[in-house]
Amino acid sequence: MPRDDAIIFGDLIGKLDMLRVAYDKCGRDGCYGLAKLIDKRGHDGKIVDWLDAITADCPKKSVQNMSERCGARCPDVPRVL
Repeated sequence: MPRDDAIIFGDLIGKLDMLRVAYDKCGRDGCYGLAKLIDKRGHDGKIVDWLDAITADCPKKSVQNMSERCGARCPDVPRVL
């Protein structure tokens, strides 16, 4: 799979054990084990693709107002890269 300058799970090895996801618009949040994510999505799996998949059922995903759209993010990733 081409990387396209995306952050992949392999970039986080040795930097994070858990990947925290914050959903600012809908108030949900969660933590996912990096090793388990790599097992399921692969070393080269793109975080952006994974975020898209786990937010597929979010009611804020397709609202018309851009400022109200789902804002799922991994707040710890910029800190370690």
